[in-house]
Amino acid sequence: MVLRGRCRRVVARWVACVVAVGACMVGVGVPASVGDPLPTPSVPVAASPETPVLPGHVVKIRAVVDPTRIKTPDGTYQWSIDMKLSFHGGWMRSLDITKEECQYLADTFWSGSAPDYFVKVESRGVFCNLDAYYLGEARHAFYSLDEAGHVQVRAPMTYLTQIADSFEDASITELQVDFTSINNAHCNAEPWIAHLDDPLLVGHWSYCRWMTNKGDTVPTTDEPLLEGDAEQAFFDFERGTVGPFIDMPAPINPFTITPTPPQAEEPASGAATEAAASESSSASSRGLLIGVGAGAALLLLAAAVGITWARRRTS
Repeated sequence: MVLRGRCRRVVARWVACVVAVGACMVGVGVPASVGDPLPTPSVPVAASPETPVLPGHVVKIRAVVDPTRIKTPDGTYQWSIDMKLSFHGGWMRSLDITKEECQYLADTFWSGSAPDYFVKVESRGVFCNLDAYYLGEARHAFYSLDEAGHVQVRAPMTYLTQIADSFEDASITELQVDFTSINNAHCNAEPWIAHLDDPLLVGHWSYCRWMTNKGDTVPTTDEPLLEGDAEQAFFDFERGTVGPFIDMPAPINPFTITPTPPQAEEPASGAATEAAASESSSASSRGLLIGVGAGAALLLLAAAVGITWARRRTS
C-alpha cells in the first residue's frame, strides 16, 4: 500500500509537470483565478503612506517569485518573472480587505511604470492579489547569470518588509522562490522546503519555500535565496539572458520619497503695496514738516530784520 501510494504521488507529480511544461511550450497559461480585476496604478505615488496602513485589519502576506510565460499587453507571449503579492485579510475576526482598500494598496505600493513591466490587480474575497510582470532585461531585478552559467535568484525582501511594517498588524507568513532550467540547485537562508532539481520534460525545476507556521524565519534582505547552474533549455526557450542583478525598475518605493520642505511665505502684493504707500506717506510728511519749519524760520528772520530797522529809524 505504501509503495502504491508513493507511485501514485510520483505519477501525479509527473502529470502535473507534463501539463505545466506543455502549456508553457505552446504559449497557453494555466487558467487564471476568477476575481474582480481592478484598474492598474499608472500615476506614480507622490508621498509616503500615512501609517498605520489599514488600521483594524490583521493581514497575512504571501510573496512568490515565479518565472512564467505570459501574454503581454501587446498580445505576444514572453517569458517573465512574476512577482506575486497576496494580502489576506479577515484574520482573527478583523476587517476584510474591500475592493477600495485593495485599490489603495495597489496605488500605494505598486505604482509607476517602466519598459518591460506591467501589473495586474485583483480583489478576490478576502484576498487582494498583485501580480507584477517583468520582461526582457527587467527580469534581472530577480536573477543574475554570469558567463560561467551560475544563476542566483532573489526576492525584493527589503521592500516587502517595509510594506508589512507599515500596517497596523501584518506579517509575511509565506515566501516562495521558483526557477526553471537550472540544475545542481541549492537554497540559502534555511527554508522549510528545498525542492531541488525536479526533472521536467526538458531540464529541471527548483523552489525554496519559507512558512512562519512551520517555524521558519522569512528572510528580510535582498540576498540570493536560490542558486544553481543554467541548463541549455534556459537559452533554447529564451527564458533569460546573461547579466548581473539590477534595481527594480518599478514600482516606486513610497518609503524613499522625501517630503518637499515648506517654503517661506512671501508677503502678499497688497501688503507690499500698503507698506510702500505707508513709507511714501511718511516721507511726504517729513518733507512737509521740514518745509513748514523752514518757512517759519524765514518769517521770524524777516520780522527780526523789520524790528531792527524800525528802531534805527526811530532813533
